[in-house]
Amino acid sequence: MREDGAAVRWVGAQRDVLAGDLSGKIALDALRDLPHVYGLGPLEGVRGEVSIFDGKPSVSRVVDGAIAVDGSFAHRACFLVYASVEEWIEVPAPGPISGFDEVEAAVLGAARRRGIDVGRPLPFLIDGRAEHLTLHILDKRDGLPHTPERHERAKAHFSFAGEPVRVLGFFSDGHRGVFTPKDANLHMHVKTEDGRASGHLDRIQLAPGASFWLPRERGERDSRS
Repeated sequence: MREDGAAVRWVGAQRDVLAGDLSGKIALDALRDLPHVYGLGPLEGVRGEVSIFDGKPSVSRVVDGAIAVDGSFAHRACFLVYASVEEWIEVPAPGPISGFDEVEAAVLGAARRRGIDVGRPLPFLIDGRAEHLTLHILDKRDGLPHTPERHERAKAHFSFAGEPVRVLGFFSDGHRGVFTPKDANLHMHVKTEDGRASGHLDRIQLAPGASFWLPRERGERDSRS
């Protein structure tokens, strides 16, 4: 287990999965008693996606071509990044958000305005209506040694429009290939408001009025802007 910054921890690494290690590195049950835990990562065997929102798992798999979501802790993840966040502070979005670059800019801008050290891994939430979004769920079925190319082929993609959603993300510019992709500073999962779908977020366009949420720093006041 590794830890950095304000309660952000991780087990395993994405690069190990891409190198062929699909074993479960952490049982979700180990997090059951951690208060207000949020986490994300791939399901053991690269056969689904693990998302945890405020202590409630949303483990998605592909069953008969559709998304099936399980809310139990009876799963293991190939790698997992997670944080215990007792309290969040809402930060209104600067306007419509389209694409990961704009998400990253909004998160970093809000964090810096609040004096949060963005040199540390940072969890965040987004609540809003997604005009369009695409997510994927890993669904490896080939039984072959895993490679980056087979990892891409294992992704089952699903699209939604006009959905109220919650996004959980982790930002870091120092953990590519660990808990963010090798070419990005963000790793984000999404779930629909009704809980019927969740997975790894690939693309999103948010309608105006979305809200970002950042962890309250120790001693931070609501009046800070």
